[in-house]
Amino acid sequence: MDGAAALVLMLSAMAVLLVGVESQQRVCYSGPPPEPDPDNPDDWMKQVMQEIRKRCPGRRQPTPAECSSPQPLGMEDGTIRDDRITASSILSNTYPAREARLNNDNGWAASSGDANPWIEVDLVQSTVVTGVTTQGTPGGSWYVKRYNVAYQQQPLSQRRHVTNGNGDIMVFIGNYNPYTPVTNLFDESVEATVVRIEPTEWQNGIALRLELLGCRRG
Repeated sequence: MDGAAALVLMLSAMAVLLVGVESQQRVCYSGPPPEPDPDNPDDWMKQVMQEIRKRCPGRRQPTPAECSSPQPLGMEDGTIRDDRITASSILSNTYPAREARLNNDNGWAASSGDANPWIEVDLVQSTVVTGVTTQGTPGGSWYVKRYNVAYQQQPLSQRRHVTNGNGDIMVFIGNYNPYTPVTNLFDESVEATVVRIEPTEWQNGIALRLELLGCRRG
C-alpha cells in the first residue's frame, strides 16, 4: 500500500470511530495535508478541499449561486487584516486574537476565567461561508474539542447560529491535538459579514488557530 492510500485508509477509519462516539459528528476531514503530487502541483488547501469532497458524499451539492468550490477566506495568508480579528478575552499579550491564523507559529488563547469564550472574524463584505478549519496552539497542549459557529449577515444584524437540517445548533467536533488541522463543513452554506467561533469544550485551555472556508462575492 502506498503512502497516499495508507493516509486515506487511516483517516477513514478515524472518521468511522468518531461517528460511533459522537452522534453530532460533522468532521469531513481530519489529518495532515496530502503530499503534493509532482504532476499536479495544486496548493495545500486545494488538495485538502478535494479530500473533503471525497469524504462527504452525502452532503447536499451547493448551487453555483452558493459556493461550489470553497476556498480559504484569508486568515492564513493575511488577506483578513489583524484589526478584523477580535476575541472575548486573551490569556496574555503573547496570545492575541490576531495570532489565530491557521498554521501560524503562535495562536489565540482565551483567559482561563472566560465563561463564554469566542473569537470573531469580520469579513467586511457579504461572503458565502461553508466551513471552518481549526488547530490548537503550537508548543503546548491546548486545543478546542467542540465548538459552535455564529454569524451575522450584516455587522449590526442579529447573530444566528449555524444549524443542521432540523434547525438544531450544530456542535462541531474540533481538534484532538494542538497541531493537526480539522475541517468541518456546514450542512448548508451561510451568507455572513461576521463569523464567530464559540468554544464549548477544550483540552487544558481555550486556544485556536483557524481558517474560514467559502466564496467571496464579486
